[in-house]
Order: sequence, then structure tokens, then C-alpha cells
Amino acid sequence: MINYFTQPYPREPHSLRQKLLIATGSGIFVGIFLIIFQPFGASNWFDPHKNFYLAGYGMITFVVLLLVTGIGPLLFKNWYREENWTVGREIFHTLLIIVFIAFGNLLYTQRINISSIDLPSIIFWVGITMAVGIIPASVITLINYNRLLRKHLTTDFRVKGHSAEASLPKQLTLMAENEKDSLTVSADDLLFIESANNYSEVVFWRDEKREKKLLRSSLSRIEEQIQDAGIVRCHRSYIVNLRQVENISGNAQGYKLQLKNEASVLPVARRYGDLVAGYFRK
Repeated sequence: MINYFTQPYPREPHSLRQKLLIATGSGIFVGIFLIIFQPFGASNWFDPHKNFYLAGYGMITFVVLLLVTGIGPLLFKNWYREENWTVGREIFHTLLIIVFIAFGNLLYTQRINISSIDLPSIIFWVGITMAVGIIPASVITLINYNRLLRKHLTTDFRVKGHSAEASLPKQLTLMAENEKDSLTVSADDLLFIESANNYSEVVFWRDEKREKKLLRSSLSRIEEQIQDAGIVRCHRSYIVNLRQVENISGNAQGYKLQLKNEASVLPVARRYGDLVAGYFRK
């Protein structure tokens, strides 16, 4: 179990719209659940506005989720980077949200004069929230980890050699934004292209030497210039020549591509996983 906690785990940053949808859905679920089932003694609470007050706990969930998922990644960027994300961090992050919701519930409960803020109340609310959340949070994360790990197992992949057609000389010309600077390289000799702020760094072989050149252009613009089924976008920061792949490995975060005679291991983002997998499964 300890080894599980240190294993890589996918973390795809959500857009503001996605965060709003997740927070809204969670808040509505909590409110409806409390109104219908009335757990933790709520059924013994008699007040003409009880359903309205119970719905308020759903609002607490909505606000906490939006704040934690919105502000946390902005304040602690390195901690939230996907390459640093693990099963343990995912569980901790989920439990952190649960604890914040517990304190929000406590403050709200005190505000509507149901409970006071003291040590027993804090222990009670945090204890209930943790008891409700820790088991499903851990189990769901571990199940999802194993599902993603099985998905990215690479036993059915076959690294391809160059076919006669693929080995024919084919020149690839990449143009910078100023329409003046350019680079022409054999498509077979291209290794990968990496985003570098406002530039794209092209890494390739020339006369059996590894070379690289910066072009002032976004990676998306470079991608539009490439018409080659073997050279594809694999990550928001990388375009890779799949014919140069020597080995493929996988973990819960996705596939990793080891290139021939190259120390760099390129990640494959989940959105490009099926594209890359399809190439090697043909």
C-alpha cells in the first residue's frame, strides 16, 4: 500500500468552466442528499426553514471546491505539477478538500445557531467528514490508478522499423512566424520539437550529429506545417517523430516514449494517448 502512494497519478488541470460544473454538481448532490435522507440527527431537527438550511451545506461544498481547486494550483504551482503528482497527493488533496468542507460546515452550523465553535464541535465535524470521506476517497483513487495503469500497459505495442516507403527521403520545412527564418530537415531525422516559451526548439540528426535549432513560433503553428502521419503532437509541450521511438513504457499518468540514441523520455498526455497507441498497434 505504501508503494501505491508514491506511484505517478494523472492530474489534468481543469478549465474554469469544468471547475464550475464539478463544484456545482457536487454542491447540488450534497444539498439534495441531506434534504432527502437527513442524516446525523437532521431528522430530529424541527424548523420551518430546515430544507433551506440543509441546502446551505451544499453551497458550502460548492464554495470550498471552487476555492481550493481554483486558488490552490495558482499558489502552489510546483506542488500541483502533473509530473509531481502521485496517488498519495491525490488522496491528500481530496482529504484536504474534505477538511475544509468540514470547517465550512462548522462555521455555517454556528451561524444558524445549531452549534457553537469549540473543540468538541471541531472534533465532531472533522471526525464525521473524515469518516465519511476517507474510505471512498482512498478506494476510488486506488481503483482509478489501477484502471489507468492497465490501460497504459504496453505489451501489445510493437515498435516499428522503417518500411521502404518510410525510408524514402522526405524533406520537412518549418517556417518561423516572420516567414523568413526556416529549417529544412529530413523527416526521418527529426527527433522531436519542444515548446520553449515563444519559441519551438527543433531537435534532429544531421550528418550523424544531434543538433537543435530555435524557431520563433508556437508549437501549434509548427504542428500545422507538418503533414506526416508519423510526426504528431503527443503533449502540450512536444511534437514527436514516432519513427524514432525505441521503447514505450506506461504508468497511470500515460505513456512514456524513449527515443533512439536519445536520453530524453517524452511524455504522452492523455488526450493524445489513443493517437499514439493507434500508431503502434496498427
